[in-house]
Amino acid sequence: MKIAILSDIHSNIDALEAVAKDAKEWGACQWLVAGDIVGYGAAPSECIDLLKNLGASSIAGNHDWGVIEKTSIDYFNFAARQAVLWTREQLGPSARSYLESLPLTLTFEDIDLAHANFTQPEGWDYVFTITRAAQELSAFKSRIGVIGHSHVPFIVKASSEGGWPEQIMGERVVWDEHSRFLVNAGSVGQPRDGDPRACYLRVDCSSREIAFRRVTYDVAEAQRRISQAGLPSSLAERLPLGR
Repeated sequence: MKIAILSDIHSNIDALEAVAKDAKEWGACQWLVAGDIVGYGAAPSECIDLLKNLGASSIAGNHDWGVIEKTSIDYFNFAARQAVLWTREQLGPSARSYLESLPLTLTFEDIDLAHANFTQPEGWDYVFTITRAAQELSAFKSRIGVIGHSHVPFIVKASSEGGWPEQIMGERVVWDEHSRFLVNAGSVGQPRDGDPRACYLRVDCSSREIAFRRVTYDVAEAQRRISQAGLPSSLAERLPLGR
């Protein structure tokens, strides 16, 4: 089974379409989404519709909950807050109902999903350090735990034989019966690791491989949509920078 795991799409339909095409060509037969489908970008309804058509199993992120007023947006920066308020006005009943139906966590096969973290999914705290990653590895039960939220991809490996978890310095890893992983899937719609290409995660259960995949998309068109919608210019300006 080949599983495509997407996170932090952020209403960027141009990036999502490119990722969907790439994953289909790879042979993905299952689609998982680790939250933040909406926010920042200018095509929230289109992204929701595409995920529905793919039959994706999704969880909620803080922007998704912010749009449907299930979490406060007081701590959001100006641009993020404006995008949430704009998105609230764009969504019809069906799209809003979809966001309201999303759980905070999800288990599929031997994969657990949470948007920000597993220890307190509704708290939206970031995982930035190995120490915090070690805590997270104790907070889920499956072999692979996938998060998003920071928009920065990483793989942390732990062994059932003991020892301190280690960060994998590469784009792919193969697991064995002694391995467990905490993985940040990166961001489809607004990467922040210096690479503007859309990022998603591939899990191949046959080869036991976990791998990041970067996909080029039409950044200029995504910027045009944001500008045309009247959203803050910074949301368009950051896309080609991958920041």
